[in-house]
Amino acid sequence: MFVGVVLAVAGQETVTIPKARLEELQRKEAELEKLKGDLTKTKGENVQLKKQHEADATKIVNTPAPAVTHVSPPMNSLPPLTPATTVDAMDLADYYRHDAASAAQRFGKQVFKVQGEIVAFERPPFIRLYKIHFKTAEREMRVICEFQAPEKYRAVIIVKNGTQLMGLLPDHTEVPIAKVGDVVVVEGKCSGLSDSVVKMSRCELIGAAKR
Repeated sequence: MFVGVVLAVAGQETVTIPKARLEELQRKEAELEKLKGDLTKTKGENVQLKKQHEADATKIVNTPAPAVTHVSPPMNSLPPLTPATTVDAMDLADYYRHDAASAAQRFGKQVFKVQGEIVAFERPPFIRLYKIHFKTAEREMRVICEFQAPEKYRAVIIVKNGTQLMGLLPDHTEVPIAKVGDVVVVEGKCSGLSDSVVKMSRCELIGAAKR
């Protein structure tokens, strides 16, 4: 009797599966394994793409800006310098870079006009001065013009992430003075070259350059 009970229990645990059902289960299991493999492959590709993206981003950040192509006329071919003369900021920087002594002899302590594209503003703290940086062909050479804030302004402020210069009137109204990208003419006195900077002092913003 005991043997019969054991066989009966064993018989209950044995399940007979039709061949078609077994083949279907095997096919689904194979598809599941394939999906797992595809998922692993996709994860690997995503990791590789992420690494490539990071490498490309680093390359872009570390790639220096292309040099600006600019050819200045020979200094000895220029007419006499007068207060009415307008000198391109790129030329001024170029002359000081290649022949500082000759440039100092021609431009040093002279009053004249400088024309250029604004690339940055600077406002030292606690004083009523502000500075305009002009675009040059060489990043290591700069032309910077220094201004005294007009008396009509309570202050001169730099806004919009450093891209715009505004004058603040006594009633707190903000008046635009200039913005990055403007091409303007400035009149001032050349103070010469110092630390790769050609300095123009006592400057006055004449207005937009003629196109």
